[in-house]
Amino acid sequence: MCYNKVNQIYSTGLSGKQMPVKEGKNLSIGEKIRRLRLSKMMTQADLAGDQVTRNMLCSIERGAALPSLPTAIYLAERLNVPVGYLLSEKSEENLSYRKMTAMPEVRRALQAGDAAGCLSILHNAFGGECDDEIALIRAECEYRVAREALDNGHLRVAAARLDRSLSAGEKTIYETGFLRARAAVCFRYLTELTPTLASDILEEGEISAAREDGDDFCAYFLATEAFHTADDRMFNTLSARLSGTLYAQKLSAMTKMKNGDFASARAVFEKLLSDESLCAGVLMYEIFKDLEICCRGMDDYKSAYEYSASAIGLMEHMLEGSES
Repeated sequence: MCYNKVNQIYSTGLSGKQMPVKEGKNLSIGEKIRRLRLSKMMTQADLAGDQVTRNMLCSIERGAALPSLPTAIYLAERLNVPVGYLLSEKSEENLSYRKMTAMPEVRRALQAGDAAGCLSILHNAFGGECDDEIALIRAECEYRVAREALDNGHLRVAAARLDRSLSAGEKTIYETGFLRARAAVCFRYLTELTPTLASDILEEGEISAAREDGDDFCAYFLATEAFHTADDRMFNTLSARLSGTLYAQKLSAMTKMKNGDFASARAVFEKLLSDESLCAGVLMYEIFKDLEICCRGMDDYKSAYEYSASAIGLMEHMLEGSES
């Protein structure tokens, strides 16, 4: 399933014009039929089949005519939705029926690891409406998108998406404390880079106290804090948890650097820079900073200056762009 194509057609229609999302307002039966048809990439001829004329279907979708009950049942069967969804006037029932149509696509997007695609499906299907389940999914997906932005060095996007995750989490009765704590750890890192990346939702005390390490980046950042505070037990625990990742290799090199073995540490850092899976994001920035320290420890001030300049340039790049 090509989610981007589905989402584009669902939100713009075959004409390419933006279809407004109606929040808090019941859709007419014609609007429901048209949205469902477009979401399934069906033409009017596809939906009309041999029992409804295209002119009649066009009139129904425009609101110029109402379908008879047999026609509504026929169209509902072809759209694979309960006829009750087409006939319902209550917004809460509409939401329930729309979930029956949208949630299979949401599940497929989640299983594919496509958090951004999942959010797009939710927006196209529900606009600003939500129940506890939708809010929980939004909170999780917004956090995943934020983490991806952080990895790739889109810091302002990451900060905005973290706040969106927090906002969505406040709208569900399900437990989202772990997401809130992870977002707080990420914000502690971001605000150490620059105060302009502060959260609009979290209090400073909650950010400073957060210790959630269930996410690789959070575990890495908490490990670096343990490294600088000489909490060897925590550092070793978190390093072991990150075994096999680029984060673990960097933490190992930091230990070498701490022990004065700058040459070995530098070799590890430079090998990490050549790894194709390393993004031009926060981990690369941290490596540049550590390489500057290694080079100074080896009296290689020319290389130290070059790595320092690379770190500054990367940071400027990561801070460019607007929130998304």
